[in-house]
Amino acid sequence: MTIRYRNGSTYDAVLLMRTERMLRVALQGSDDVLELNWIAGTWVTDDCEPVAVDFEWSRLRTAGAVAEEDCVCPHEMAAHLIHLLYTGEEETAAKSAPLSRVELPVACRGIIS
Repeated sequence: MTIRYRNGSTYDAVLLMRTERMLRVALQGSDDVLELNWIAGTWVTDDCEPVAVDFEWSRLRTAGAVAEEDCVCPHEMAAHLIHLLYTGEEETAAKSAPLSRVELPVACRGIIS
């Protein structure tokens, strides 16, 4: 997520906790936890400074439409994973030749890794 202050400064952050009216985030490069409160439709710091909060998932949603076929894995990989699920053959899977790495579509990167 990204936190933007009115003065233009922007910080990358990690969401630690969220309720309907409160966020606790860890700002990159800071040892302190920032608490934001939802007041009158705006996220506000403890110092009553309004900030804009951009969640990563909302940014990904606006990056472009993702088609179902963009996120479907190859048949061979799906069959192999289903086989492992039903047989529990973890040792056999570790000894077998690894599956080739599947390149994820840009829209799915960060969601599935």
